[in-house]
Amino acid sequence: MSRTTWNELRSLAGIAAPLAVTQASQLVMSLAASVMLGRLSGSALAAGGLCAIFIQALTVVSQGVIAGAHPLMAAAKGRSETGTVEEDGAAYAYGGAVLVGLVFSLLSVAILLNLPSVLAPFGVAPEILGDVEQFISRAAWALPAILWIAPIRLYCSVSGKSWLIMVSVGLGALSYVPLLSYLTFGAFGDPGHGIAGAGLAYVIAWWLIAGGLTAYAIARGHLPLSTFRSAFPTAAKAARDVWSIGWPIALIYAAELGMTLVLTLITSGLGTVAIVANQIAYTLNNIAFNPIVAIGQATTVRVAYHLGAGRDAVARLAGNLSLIAAAGLMALFGAILLVASEDIASVFLAEGAAEFSAIQALAQKLIMILAAFLIFDGIQSAANGALRGLKDTRVPMIIGLCGYWLLGMPIAIFLAFGLGLGAVGIWFGVLVGITSVACTLLLRWRRLADSAVVSVTGSSNTRRGRSMLRKLTSPT
Repeated sequence: MSRTTWNELRSLAGIAAPLAVTQASQLVMSLAASVMLGRLSGSALAAGGLCAIFIQALTVVSQGVIAGAHPLMAAAKGRSETGTVEEDGAAYAYGGAVLVGLVFSLLSVAILLNLPSVLAPFGVAPEILGDVEQFISRAAWALPAILWIAPIRLYCSVSGKSWLIMVSVGLGALSYVPLLSYLTFGAFGDPGHGIAGAGLAYVIAWWLIAGGLTAYAIARGHLPLSTFRSAFPTAAKAARDVWSIGWPIALIYAAELGMTLVLTLITSGLGTVAIVANQIAYTLNNIAFNPIVAIGQATTVRVAYHLGAGRDAVARLAGNLSLIAAAGLMALFGAILLVASEDIASVFLAEGAAEFSAIQALAQKLIMILAAFLIFDGIQSAANGALRGLKDTRVPMIIGLCGYWLLGMPIAIFLAFGLGLGAVGIWFGVLVGITSVACTLLLRWRRLADSAVVSVTGSSNTRRGRSMLRKLTSPT
C-alpha cells in the first residue's frame, strides 16, 4: 500500500469515525425515549413514535439542503492551502448554511406545531392525539437547535475537528437520559410531567448541546469570530448556492425515507408476525446506517478538498477508497448478521412470546436479504458522497427517484401481493431498488472521475475533463 493511499485512508477514517459515533449517540437518545415512553403507556409510546417519524423526516430533509454547503467548504479549504484565493470560501458557505438552516427550522416548527391537525383525518385515536399535542408542542422547539448544529458539524468535519461534534452530542446524550427520566417520572418529591416532560427534556438536551458546542468552539478558536464576520454579509448569496446544491440531496433523502415509510405501512397490513420481523430487520438496518452515512460525508469532504487544491488524481483515489471501505465494512456487518441470524430474534423478543417461532423464521429470511442490501447501501452512500464532492447532485437525485420509486416500489408490491411473498417480497423489492441505484451511481462516479483526472499523455479530452471539474468546484 502506497503512502498516499495509507494517508488517505487515515484521513477518511479520521472524519468518518467521529461522525459515526455522533450518529450512534443520537440513536441512543431515540432508544432511551422509546423505553421511557413505553413505561408511561401504550398511548405515549405510539404518540412518541409518530412524533419521532415527523421530526426525523423534517430533520433529514432540512439537513440535506444544508449539506449543499459541504462540498463548497471542503473545496474552499483545498484552495486556501494552495494560496490561490483571498476570500474565506468556507466562511462564505457557512453563512449560507446557517441562513438555510434558520429558514427550514422555522418551517419545521410550524409544521410540527400543527401535527395533531395533520394526523386527525387519518383516524388516530383521540388519546394518542392528546399525547402528540403535549409532546410536540415542546419538542418542536428542538429543531432550531438541531439545524443550528448542522452547519457547525459541516465546518468542523472540513477543518478536521469532527471530534468536537462527537464529544458535544455524546455528552448531550449522556445528560439526556437522566433528564428525560426526571422530567417524565419525577424525582426528589417532584411527581414528573409525563409525556410533556419527555418533550421538554428533548428540547433542553438539544439546546444544551447547541449552546455548549457554539461557546466552546468560539472560545477555543475552532469556529473563529472572524468566520461569522466574513459569513453574514454574503449569507443571502451563499444561501442560493447552498440551495442549488442541497435541494437535490434533500429530495433523494426524502425519496428514500418516503419509500421506507410507505413499505412499512404496507407491511403493517400483513399481520403481527410480519410487523415484528420487519421491525427487527429495520432496527438492524438503522444500526448499520450510522457508519454508512459517516463514510458518505467523509467522502464528500475528501473529494472536494483535493479538487479544490488541484489534486484531481488524489480526489479520485479518495472516492475509490471510500467505495471499497464502505462495501467492505457493510460486507463484514452482513456476514455477522448471517452467522447470527437464527439467534437475533431472541435479542428483541422473549422466546416464550406468542408466535415466536414464526417471527424468528421470517426475521431470519429478512436478515439474509438485509445482509446483501447493506453492501449496496454502502456503495450508494459512498458514491453519493463522492459525487457531492463534485457538486453533482441533480443526476444522482434522478437516479435515486427512478431506482426507489419506479423500480424498487413496484417490484416490492408485485412480489409481496402478486406472487404472495409478503414481507420477503417487500424486502426483495427494496434490494432491487438499492442495487440499481448503487450500480448506476458507481458508473457515474467512475465516468466523471476518470474524465476529470489529468493523464500523463495530457490529451485534449483530459483537459476538457479538468475544465469541467474546475467548474464543478468553483466557489459559486
